[in-house]
Formats: sequence, C-alpha cells, structure tokens
Amino acid sequence: MDGKKAHLVIFDPSLGGMGHLIPFCELAKLLASCHGFSITFIMTANIRPVGSAQTAYTQSLASSGLGIRFIELPADVQMDFEEKIAHPIVSIFKVVDKSRGLVEHALRTLLNDSSNPISVFITDLFGTAMLEVSTSLSIPSYIFFIVSASNLSLMLYHPTMDAEMKECLKDMDGSVKVPGLPAIPASDFPDPMQDKSVPYYQLFLRNSYRMFKADGILINTFQDLESRSIQALINGELLPSVDGISMPAIYTVGPIISSPESDDGDRSACLEWLDNQPASSVLFVSFGSLGFLSGGQIGELALGLEGSGQRFLWVLRNPPNASGPDLCTLLPPGFEQRTKDRGLVVTSWAPQVAILAHPSTGGIVSQCGWNSVLESVSHGVPMITWPLHAEQRTTAFLLVNDIQIAVGTQKRADGIVTKEEVEKAARELMEGEGGKKKRERVRELKQRAKASLAEGGSSFHALAAVVALWKENSCAQ
Repeated sequence: MDGKKAHLVIFDPSLGGMGHLIPFCELAKLLASCHGFSITFIMTANIRPVGSAQTAYTQSLASSGLGIRFIELPADVQMDFEEKIAHPIVSIFKVVDKSRGLVEHALRTLLNDSSNPISVFITDLFGTAMLEVSTSLSIPSYIFFIVSASNLSLMLYHPTMDAEMKECLKDMDGSVKVPGLPAIPASDFPDPMQDKSVPYYQLFLRNSYRMFKADGILINTFQDLESRSIQALINGELLPSVDGISMPAIYTVGPIISSPESDDGDRSACLEWLDNQPASSVLFVSFGSLGFLSGGQIGELALGLEGSGQRFLWVLRNPPNASGPDLCTLLPPGFEQRTKDRGLVVTSWAPQVAILAHPSTGGIVSQCGWNSVLESVSHGVPMITWPLHAEQRTTAFLLVNDIQIAVGTQKRADGIVTKEEVEKAARELMEGEGGKKKRERVRELKQRAKASLAEGGSSFHALAAVVALWKENSCAQ
C-alpha cells in the first residue's frame, strides 16, 4: 500500500441516540489508534434530530487527530404522511431504504479517491439495506451488532420461526426454544417479532434475511458472557433452511465501551456526593438516553426507593422537548426532604460510566440497553432489570435467568412497577443473599471482560483476525 492507511467506511444512521453512537465511535477510535485505519462515517439526519450531546461528541472525535471524519447525507429523503406517522421501526427502515442512492453516491465518490481507497464497509443492524449497495461495488461488507449475541441469535432464527410457527408470539402463553439459548417466554421476545399482522414485522423479517448477506458480523460481546449463543452462531445452528444462505463469519470483539475519563461536562456534584458514601452502598437509577417514565411510575419508583432504605442516585429527566410539569412536582410530597441524607435526584445529564466505576456504586436499576449492560458488567455492578421497549425484555430475561447477574422486576397489568416491587428488588440486590451471589458473579465477569480485551484474549484475537483480513484486502488494491 506504499504507506497508505487502510480506509474503513461506517454507515451509521444514529438511530438510538448516544447509546447507539458510542459503541460505533469507540470501535472507530480503537481501529484508528491501535490498527492504523482511517475512518469515514456516513450519517443521515432524516431519522431523529441530532442533539447537542451527539454533535459535541462527533465534533470532538473529528478533531482528535485520529483520522476520523464524518459525512452527513443531505436530509432530502422524501417521506409521505403515512410513513412519517408510522411506527418508529417502519420509519427507520423506510428512511434507510430510501437513502440507498445517497449512500451509493457517497461510496462511489470515496472509491474514486485513489489516495485512500475503501478497504471495508460496516453498517449496523438497521442499515442492512446498504449491504446490497456495498457488495455491488465489490467492497467487503460487515455488520457491527451493538446488541447481544443472544439477540442476534433471535434475529437470525426469525426466518425459521416465521416458517414453522403459525401462531403469533403475542398470542402464546408458553416459551420458545432457540438454539444456544434457554427457553424464552414468548412475551419476552423483541417487540418487532411479536405480531405477524403489523407492518414492521415483515420489515424486521426482511432485515433478518439481509443480515446473511454480510461477509461477517462483529458483535459487541465477549465469549465468557454469552458462550452458548456465540457457539450456536459460529456452528451455523441459526441458519434458515433456504438454499444459498450461509452463516457470515462471527467475531466477538467486546466489550467496547467508553472509559470513565471520556465523560464530559459538569459532573462534580454526582461524583462528590458519591465520594461521601460507603463502598458499594449506592443504587444508581438510570434509564438511558431514551428511557422515560410516566408521572405515575415516577411516584411509585420514588416511594419504593424510600421504603427500601437504600442509598440511591437517581437520574430523572424530562423527555426531549417536553412541556409537561417540572419533574420535582412528580415526586411524592416531601420525598427529597425525607431522603436527603441517603439519596440524590439529578434532573440533568449524569456521567453514567464514571458513576458505575465509582467504588460507592453497588447496583444499578437499568432499562437493559446493551450498552448499559456492558458498562455495568465491565465495572462489576449487578443490576435490577426494568426493560422499557424493543429487545430489552429479552435481555432482562437472560440477565436474570441465564447470565444471573440481575434481579428482575414484575409489572402490573397496567405496566406499572409498584412501590412494593421496587422496595423488594432494591433490598434483594443491595443486602439479600441472592444479591450477594449476583455481585460475586458480575465481579467475576468483570475480570473475564478485562481478560478478553487483553493481548491473547478472545476479543483481542477476534478483532486482530478480522483486521488482518481487511488489511490484506487493502494491500490487494
């Protein structure tokens, strides 16, 4: 290559806010700093308005000197009224499909740059329509799957389930067995797999078929966390019985998360408060960048935390652009005064990774987004599961019943987790015998996560193997 850097292009629609963007950017930083790649992100602004935190994050990365740049596609994808008001998953797939021409133009422009030819193309689980574009241009094409290997198994097994099961999952009372996984209650499968009659079911199914077009799939997980599901993927046990479909190569490269030092902003109040708490005594309550609770649920959660007697740090935020009441008015009267000696409510951004890394943090109430799960595992923090949407119910079930590092919560028929349920789960995790076992288990996984990334570890080896393939392709150009 005469000294040229291998060039990696990432198509990232940024569908899931910061929780979605961070693992892609952390992978880019790793490939640029440790493996000498130049990185170009192709992004679209059509799906969700870009927030200030996301803009600041990408600008910081672009100015880091690592050779990472961002190209934003024109926001000219035309959506009709029905597409605009459709379920978010439908809108996502429609925008991505309609962006293929724009992405192809961007890729052709980059290919024509003889000084920096494209070595490999990577997209996410929602961008699989772009695999047809990249492969038509003879660019090796990969998926970076930022959710669990277990959820990848469900997606790749979806065509088989669709062919063999006439009943909708939403109408089933029992459990379903998927290779490499324990039997999962039908109600805990991801939302897009639940009902065959809704439009996004077929779009999600088509997406599952498209994933088999990738040359390989990088998964943000590690062997010791999901060994059975990873083995089933590698062995091809999830393949549908369709001629001509083969299993893409599987690479487990995680946990790829941000470091505590990468958290920006004024975070001194949170961390200074934690500095004054006993070791492993604080329950951190956070529902991620896109998780928000109703007013009634906020009240039940507050009373449950108060009744549990546990120390807590609660990140309580209004949804973006919300015009509702001030959050403090949603808390039970006198709550903050009664809990001021053992609790802190934060109504703005808080540095999650730094909080999880703090020695006073002893547990987290989590919506079970995979990025948050990996951050918790990497810092040895057990969980209380509180899934909100998408694949989070599946992840929560596995964390409690298979990986065994979490205490579960049950919802009433109206979807509310009661104060009694919150109190019980908090006490069990923070001071019960079951919580003690889960804490020991997650601390063991913390060490295994660290070992997987170290030289000679499973994730280190997997990333080195796929990087070698990409650089070999660069040398052949």
